[in-house]
Amino acid sequence: MIRRVTPWPVEPPLQLWNCPLRASGLPPLPNMGSDGLTDEIKGYRDGIEVYHVNYRGQRNSEGIEISDSTQRGFYDEAGEFRWISIRLEDAPLWVRDRVGYHGGEQAGTRRGIAMRTMDYSGQISEVIWETY
Repeated sequence: MIRRVTPWPVEPPLQLWNCPLRASGLPPLPNMGSDGLTDEIKGYRDGIEVYHVNYRGQRNSEGIEISDSTQRGFYDEAGEFRWISIRLEDAPLWVRDRVGYHGGEQAGTRRGIAMRTMDYSGQISEVIWETY
Protein backbone atom coordinates (compact mmCIF):
# COMPACT_ATOMS: atom_id res chain seq x y z
CA MET A 1 0.00 0.00 0.00
CA ILE A 2 2.82 2.43 0.82
CA ARG A 3 4.34 1.85 -2.61
CA ARG A 4 1.08 3.01 -4.21
CA VAL A 5 1.02 6.29 -2.29
CA THR A 6 4.74 7.19 -2.59
CA PRO A 7 6.45 8.80 -4.44
CA TRP A 8 4.68 11.19 -6.77
CA PRO A 9 2.18 10.78 -8.31
CA VAL A 10 0.26 9.62 -5.28
CA GLU A 11 -2.29 6.96 -6.21
CA PRO A 12 -5.23 5.61 -4.21
CA PRO A 13 -4.04 3.23 -1.48
CA LEU A 14 -6.44 0.50 -2.64
CA GLN A 15 -7.85 -0.44 -6.01
CA LEU A 16 -10.83 -2.45 -4.87
CA TRP A 17 -12.26 -2.52 -8.40
CA ASN A 18 -9.11 -4.38 -9.49
CA CYS A 19 -9.15 -6.92 -6.67
CA PRO A 20 -8.52 -10.54 -7.74
CA LEU A 21 -11.32 -11.68 -5.39
CA ARG A 22 -13.85 -10.12 -7.77
CA ALA A 23 -12.81 -12.36 -10.67
CA SER A 24 -15.55 -13.50 -13.02
CA GLY A 25 -17.22 -16.78 -12.23
CA LEU A 26 -17.37 -16.23 -8.46
CA PRO A 27 -20.83 -16.34 -6.89
CA PRO A 28 -22.09 -12.97 -5.58
CA LEU A 29 -21.21 -12.23 -1.97
CA PRO A 30 -24.03 -11.74 0.54
CA ASN A 31 -24.85 -8.17 1.62
CA MET A 32 -23.14 -6.66 -1.43
CA GLY A 33 -23.96 -3.01 -2.11
CA SER A 34 -24.58 -1.31 -5.43
CA ASP A 35 -20.85 -0.53 -5.69
CA GLY A 36 -20.01 -4.24 -5.53
CA LEU A 37 -18.58 -4.10 -2.01
CA THR A 38 -19.84 -5.57 1.21
CA ASP A 39 -20.25 -3.37 4.28
CA GLU A 40 -17.21 -5.09 5.81
CA ILE A 41 -15.00 -4.27 2.81
CA LYS A 42 -16.31 -0.68 2.77
CA GLY A 43 -15.35 -0.46 6.44
CA TYR A 44 -11.75 -1.42 5.64
CA ARG A 45 -11.65 1.03 2.75
CA ASP A 46 -13.12 3.87 4.80
CA GLY A 47 -10.75 3.06 7.67
CA ILE A 48 -7.76 4.20 5.58
CA GLU A 49 -6.55 7.69 6.46
CA VAL A 50 -3.85 9.16 4.23
CA TYR A 51 -2.28 12.62 4.12
CA HIS A 52 0.17 13.84 1.50
CA VAL A 53 2.24 16.41 3.43
CA ASN A 54 4.12 19.03 1.44
CA TYR A 55 5.07 21.88 3.78
CA ARG A 56 7.95 24.33 3.59
CA GLY A 57 8.70 27.24 5.87
CA GLN A 58 11.61 29.45 4.82
CA ARG A 59 13.00 32.30 6.91
CA ASN A 60 13.41 35.67 5.25
CA SER A 61 13.85 39.27 6.40
CA GLU A 62 10.12 39.57 7.14
CA GLY A 63 9.73 36.34 9.12
CA ILE A 64 8.85 32.95 7.70
CA GLU A 65 7.38 32.41 4.24
CA ILE A 66 5.09 29.36 4.19
CA SER A 67 4.32 27.10 1.25
CA ASP A 68 1.84 24.40 2.22
CA SER A 69 0.18 22.14 -0.35
CA THR A 70 -0.80 19.35 2.05
CA GLN A 71 -3.68 17.12 0.95
CA ARG A 72 -6.04 14.65 2.57
CA GLY A 73 -6.95 11.54 0.58
CA PHE A 74 -10.25 9.76 1.15
CA TYR A 75 -12.88 7.58 -0.51
CA ASP A 76 -16.16 9.42 -1.11
CA GLU A 77 -19.60 7.82 -0.72
CA ALA A 78 -19.48 6.56 -4.32
CA GLY A 79 -16.19 4.76 -3.59
CA GLU A 80 -14.05 7.16 -5.66
CA PHE A 81 -10.69 8.20 -4.22
CA ARG A 82 -10.37 11.98 -3.89
CA TRP A 83 -7.80 14.51 -2.71
CA ILE A 84 -8.72 17.77 -0.97
CA SER A 85 -6.36 20.55 0.05
CA ILE A 86 -5.79 21.04 3.76
CA ARG A 87 -3.30 23.10 5.72
CA LEU A 88 -0.88 21.06 7.81
CA GLU A 89 -1.95 22.99 10.89
CA ASP A 90 -5.54 21.79 10.27
CA ALA A 91 -4.55 18.13 9.92
CA PRO A 92 -5.42 15.78 12.81
CA LEU A 93 -3.09 15.66 15.79
CA TRP A 94 -1.81 12.17 14.86
CA VAL A 95 -0.53 13.57 11.54
CA ARG A 96 1.06 16.69 13.06
CA ASP A 97 2.73 14.65 15.82
CA ARG A 98 4.20 12.10 13.41
CA VAL A 99 5.39 14.84 11.03
CA GLY A 100 6.90 16.88 13.86
CA TYR A 101 4.74 19.95 13.32
CA HIS A 102 3.80 21.82 16.49
CA GLY A 103 1.67 24.65 15.11
CA GLY A 104 2.24 28.17 13.91
CA GLU A 105 4.71 29.16 11.26
CA GLN A 106 7.73 26.86 11.44
CA ALA A 107 10.87 26.90 9.33
CA GLY A 108 11.84 23.65 7.64
CA THR A 109 10.55 21.18 5.10
CA ARG A 110 8.22 18.27 5.73
CA ARG A 111 7.33 16.13 2.74
CA GLY A 112 5.91 12.64 2.72
CA ILE A 113 2.88 10.46 3.32
CA ALA A 114 1.25 9.95 6.73
CA MET A 115 -1.13 7.01 6.85
CA ARG A 116 -2.96 4.83 9.31
CA THR A 117 -5.60 2.14 8.93
CA MET A 118 -8.30 0.46 10.99
CA ASP A 119 -8.56 -3.33 11.29
CA TYR A 120 -11.67 -5.53 11.49
CA SER A 121 -12.02 -4.96 15.26
CA GLY A 122 -11.79 -1.17 15.02
CA GLN A 123 -8.20 -0.98 16.25
CA ILE A 124 -6.16 1.86 14.73
CA SER A 125 -2.77 0.90 13.31
CA GLU A 126 0.53 2.54 14.04
CA VAL A 127 1.01 5.70 11.99
CA ILE A 128 3.23 5.27 8.96
CA TRP A 129 5.29 8.29 7.96
CA GLU A 130 7.17 7.78 4.71
CA THR A 131 9.31 10.66 3.47
CA TYR A 132 10.49 11.12 -0.10
